Amino acid sequence: MGGPSVKPYQPAGYWMHLKFPNRVWKHDTGENLYRRGLYTWWQRTFLHPALLAFDAPTREECTAQRARSNTPLQALVMLNDPTYVESARKFAERIGREGGESVEDRIRFAMRLATSRTASDAEVGVLQNLYKQQLQEYSSHKQAAEKLLAIGASPRESSMDIAPLAAWTDVARTVLNLNETITRN
Repeated sequence: MGGPSVKPYQPAGYWMHLKFPNRVWKHDTGENLYRRGLYTWWQRTFLHPALLAFDAPTREECTAQRARSNTPLQALVMLNDPTYVESARKFAERIGREGGESVEDRIRFAMRLATSRTASDAEVGVLQNLYKQQLQEYSSHKQAAEKLLAIGASPRESSMDIAPLAAWTDVARTVLNLNETITRN
């Protein structure tokens, strides 16, 4: 209905035990890399790690209702998987372009965009502290900022300074990892 399956990022060597024939995962490029998870290539014996972490059914039998869980592994996938880190970087670029001038305005913009609600003062305070800590860290460790911003195939917006963009990426990763951001209820 929506086209052929696509191959998002996957850990190197994940298919090394898949024999007859030996296979190597090569992620897609261009627009196919950013299609919905619904279209992810399904290898029955080696389910994509993100689908596995988020309780995708094995498709060995009909599943009328998906299991619901909330595990630390899911949070780690959301924080560290290249798909989500790249998404957070692109979100951070948008926060920098459209979110206003002050840190508080940008945090309120990010929360409104991600959660469709106004951020509480306590949330703004926590995210402001996170931004300040990460900005200080990335300002003194430019290589760490460059490494973070190099994740993913999409190019980094070159008009933004590296340290603030990396700090905003960490704020975006946090906002995108909120329960209300990743689940409907």
